[in-house]
Amino acid sequence: MGEVPPLTKLYREYQAKGFQFFIVYSREAHPGENYPHHESFEQKVAQAKKLRELEKVNEIPILVDDFQGTTHYAYGLLPNMVYLIDREGTVVYKSDWSDAVELNGMCESLVQRDEMKAKKIPIIRQGISERLHWIPMDPVQREDVYRRSGEKAIQDYYKARGSLPYATDAGKTGS
Repeated sequence: MGEVPPLTKLYREYQAKGFQFFIVYSREAHPGENYPHHESFEQKVAQAKKLRELEKVNEIPILVDDFQGTTHYAYGLLPNMVYLIDREGTVVYKSDWSDAVELNGMCESLVQRDEMKAKKIPIIRQGISERLHWIPMDPVQREDVYRRSGEKAIQDYYKARGSLPYATDAGKTGS
């Protein structure tokens, strides 16, 4: 969750404009021996609290999904999904990974829409777009995340991807 500092900045900026931000802790994204798959709701809550501490999430509320992962199933099953839901409850943006720059643009778009409504400017229609975008990875930050999870998380990633996602092991194979 190296995305937290930019999201905190957005939270601060848009909170004054009536936006609410939440992190929904649904599952352990990189389970390992240090932070395994949840075996109880109490363990899930404890790991969400540890996430708050490790990632220094001090302002954005963290909501914990139920043990069965009902919210996670309802919204797409990926570990780092982002949804922007307007005041009427319509999902106006979703992404399979948090990208603060793109999210900022979408929040600003909603602010503009509200201004248009307030000025009674007619909106012809809502447009839908789909695109690919590339999110850079900080190899040092990725290494920290996997290493704190444990060797199992490292090996699971290697088996799935064929390489390791960080600086010091970039040229190594799995052990």
